[in-house]
Amino acid sequence: MEYVLLGLLALRVMSIYEIKKALERGITLFYSASFGSINAAIDRMLAKGWIEGEEKVEHGRNKKVFHLTAAGREAFGEWLVSEIEEEKVKDPALTRLYFLGLAPAEERIRTLEAHLQRLRQLLSRLDSLHQQTASLQIAPELQPIAKFQMLTLQYGREFYAFNIRWYENLLAALKQEQPSA
Repeated sequence: MEYVLLGLLALRVMSIYEIKKALERGITLFYSASFGSINAAIDRMLAKGWIEGEEKVEHGRNKKVFHLTAAGREAFGEWLVSEIEEEKVKDPALTRLYFLGLAPAEERIRTLEAHLQRLRQLLSRLDSLHQQTASLQIAPELQPIAKFQMLTLQYGREFYAFNIRWYENLLAALKQEQPSA
């Protein structure tokens, strides 16, 4: 988690609340975090000297914001270009699918149809986000960052489109297997 937060703080100075909102707006496709886990990561990064906090008054309210130190930029830079670790697929639907043969046939179809509906909703949200970002004017110095953020969005859209097609094909095959009533 620390490296994700370092990346967000590399973009701009933020409070914990702003970090949480940035995670929700841009990274929830592949990463989520609670305020508790964000606070714990902030504490670890402060202890390592990767970030510093500063009290500010904004709109008459005290606000603590965090920014990267030179050590934090270095740690983030090293992580960013290090070898990407191999990871297992972590999709809760696959665990359910693995055991779905134990459910009655009609419940399998109902469960998969509901999952397919949620996948379509997720894809629709990502498509909306893509449409919103397509018209953004990006400052030249931020274009390399924006390019890779858009590639992440593209990955998400293609991931959900693949899953939708896969589950549609599975449902069609399961429905063909069912005896007609």
